[in-house]
Amino acid sequence: MTKFVSNLSLILYSSGSGVIGINAVIFGTWVLIFYNQVLGLNPILASLALGIALVVDAISDPLIGAWSDRFRSKWGRRHPFIYSSILPLCVSFYLLFTEPNSYSQSYLFWKLLILVLIIRISLTFYEIPRASLGPELTKDYDKRNFVNGWAYVAAVVAGTTVTFVMYSYFLTETEEFTGNKAFLNPDGYKYFGLLSGFLIVVFGLISALSTHRFIPYLHKAESQASFSINNFLKELFECFSNRSWLVMLLAGGFYGLNIGITSGTSTYINTYFWEWTPSTISLFPVIAGAATIVGAILAIVITAGREKKNIAVTVFSLGLIIDPLPIWLRLLDGIFFIDFFPLNGTDSLWWIMIIHTSIVDALRAMGFVLVISMIYDIVEDSQINTGRRDEGVFMSGPNLIQKILSGFGIFLLGIVMQLFGFDNTNMSQTEIAQPIRGLVIFQSIIGPILSLAGIFCLLFYNITREKFHRAIDDLGYRDN
Repeated sequence: MTKFVSNLSLILYSSGSGVIGINAVIFGTWVLIFYNQVLGLNPILASLALGIALVVDAISDPLIGAWSDRFRSKWGRRHPFIYSSILPLCVSFYLLFTEPNSYSQSYLFWKLLILVLIIRISLTFYEIPRASLGPELTKDYDKRNFVNGWAYVAAVVAGTTVTFVMYSYFLTETEEFTGNKAFLNPDGYKYFGLLSGFLIVVFGLISALSTHRFIPYLHKAESQASFSINNFLKELFECFSNRSWLVMLLAGGFYGLNIGITSGTSTYINTYFWEWTPSTISLFPVIAGAATIVGAILAIVITAGREKKNIAVTVFSLGLIIDPLPIWLRLLDGIFFIDFFPLNGTDSLWWIMIIHTSIVDALRAMGFVLVISMIYDIVEDSQINTGRRDEGVFMSGPNLIQKILSGFGIFLLGIVMQLFGFDNTNMSQTEIAQPIRGLVIFQSIIGPILSLAGIFCLLFYNITREKFHRAIDDLGYRDN
């Protein structure tokens, strides 16, 4: 297949990850603070809605993946799913940030839950089949890093774009919302939802249309490979016999739990811990996004001729050490009464934080580009034993554990925020100082522990460059 697909086609295909970048920014930064601090939804109810939706999403991932593996149509196995998901994603992201008809707790809870369920399931219909195209489009060990590197770039560009526009143009200060209170201006969120929905259509269609002409050359489901729950469960358990996939499941679980307990709190920390205003940090996503693009490209370059696992473990380990340093140093200020870190509002703090964020994001980009590429390589490793190409199952499998534990983590976060006092949405900067300190301490301890556990799991991934090439030769896929 590789001989038919140019680098430009692979880049256009990878641009579809822009949808994932926008989704990550929305749920990682804006949804929780919008529903809790702007609309006044209790943090436990907000986290419960997000957690339920994520668990439902986790269950749907492998089901949709297995279904698309066996789907037969004139548009192939994957494209019908991708096309059908784009419009629901666009509309539901816009509605998520519209002004509610009622501010009652029950109405806000059900609006959040229903819309997030639609978004999560639509995203599964989009991303699992779309991501499953990757191992089909190229079976070259290093070119898979190329595909995932550009996918990460697209995700960053999309996420950076909506974040920069949000900070610079939508969250403007008014007479009512001054200083860091500009984060709570509800008008900005409506336009944010509209922009996000529009860009999702653009990125989604570019990815789908750019690969449409390759449908005749893609793998086709066998006529007898009809989907059923019994066959799905049987084949899923067969996949569990693959050691490298089990490793990715466990690593994804620790990562998911970590994401869950940190999801949506970055804006709280920026607003109340570092005391930034939107205009002050409007350049953060742009500069950090550029660093992330550099990291994704470095992953492609550095890994050429080397083992993916070794480099992934190295960069994740560096990130584990560097990521929590600013918060740890700031927390030490209150213990030893010595300034280990620049004071809020100073230029030196801004420069240190932008450099720190850029380094961490670049390392994270390198790591995740390689991790997705490592999952690609499991497809042929398993096919040697099962005779099947289960891209959909393998791309969705780690998400199953990751999202279930992430859903639990989000619910746990809601309980923690309730205990720390975030159910009060009208606190002054002085009153919120203690709750935000408690939240930061909690995350700065639990986060590194979970990250370390995930890195440890990656050490047991056993697909080397040599083993991969042997599988490609045995299956008759050698492109060169």
